[in-house]
Amino acid sequence: MNSEQGSGVPSDDEESYFDPSSAQDIIPDDENEEDHPMSDVSDNEDQHQPDATNEDEEIDMSNNSLTYFDKHTDSIFLVESHPKVPLVVTGGGDDRGYVWTSNSVPPKLVTQLSGHTDSLVAGGFSPDGEWLVTGGMDGRVRIWRARARGQKWEFRDSVEEVEEVTWVTFHPTQPLFAFGASNGSAWVYSLAPKFEHLSVLYGHSGSCTAGVFIPAAAPAADDGEEEINLLTISDDGTLISWSIPTGVQNYKISPQQFHYEAPWVNLSLHPTGTSVAIGAADGKVAIVGTRTGSIIATVDVLGATAKTDMPEEEQSVEGIAWCEAMSVLAVGLVAGVICIFDTGSWRVRRTLDLGEAVTKVEFVPGTTELISSSMDGTVRKWDARSGEQLWKGTGHSSGVLGFALADGGRTIITASDEGVALIYK
Repeated sequence: MNSEQGSGVPSDDEESYFDPSSAQDIIPDDENEEDHPMSDVSDNEDQHQPDATNEDEEIDMSNNSLTYFDKHTDSIFLVESHPKVPLVVTGGGDDRGYVWTSNSVPPKLVTQLSGHTDSLVAGGFSPDGEWLVTGGMDGRVRIWRARARGQKWEFRDSVEEVEEVTWVTFHPTQPLFAFGASNGSAWVYSLAPKFEHLSVLYGHSGSCTAGVFIPAAAPAADDGEEEINLLTISDDGTLISWSIPTGVQNYKISPQQFHYEAPWVNLSLHPTGTSVAIGAADGKVAIVGTRTGSIIATVDVLGATAKTDMPEEEQSVEGIAWCEAMSVLAVGLVAGVICIFDTGSWRVRRTLDLGEAVTKVEFVPGTTELISSSMDGTVRKWDARSGEQLWKGTGHSSGVLGFALADGGRTIITASDEGVALIYK
């Protein structure tokens, strides 16, 4: 598909995977005593077995999920799928991360990711699948490298520069990653040919709430290096584009330029990379051209829902997603509403009412099918054209905090408040 046709926004064959039954015997290369394969549950019953209260809240097995992963003992905040093989990484309030298979029933444990002393809240696999990075509320960022196509994960390094990590993101083509912190800073590291610190970025006065690498506007010359830019936002109402590794600001947009002080909390990069949608805790959304920092549009999502009298805690934008197949943008609110905007007019095409807080929205790549998760314990699939609910995934006893898509969107893996991940196919 021509990306211009689906944008509506002004411009400023795979190898077979290992037999999952063998995963239980996999052990990682242990280069650090804190990092070790997860033991069989019976080896650590005191640590891993749920207490009596949790036993009373076991999953209702009449749900319509295929299978589940329940080794976490607290809420799951991180869930990401591997880009090439059927693996999932999860991290949670139990200070632990796990890598496990998503193509077996039940899932097979591959390795436990230890070394954090507070909740794992950010991270994932690199686009080439070679690296795994986790970030925690303890301020630590830990790095692993794949061996044997993900059958082993070798601990490589750890960084502890900040009090609390808020997000982790990877460059789409280069072996680089960045993370943001609650003190307003952002940090950029190279993974290869060696692990190396490239930039530390100070420019926000509030928490740095999200960041994304911007694809280069043009290919690098034969004898030159590719242009690398990182865009960050903050709850102080600012957006900054940075040149890496110099750390020079390409531009900074202040609240005065936005014409209001919006506490920006999340973002979504357009598939073309030429614009970004940023969402605020007060229900505002802005569309910004990534090349020059031009403000393309600002949208009052609360006004579009006609729910302007809602409590402050329900106003936040919790999910933003661009559609590749048609010119729409989906925005999910804590108020339990998803608004689907036409990106030509920025008028609402559809309003979807979920009843309870929306936690994430994402389009199945190349389609008009929108996946949403909610604090009502469900994940749903919608037709963005008609607003029709196509499917609902049930089985959680508490809220779904997020999800990951795998296998081209045919598989959905959830992260829940009760510490269980469900797999739907």
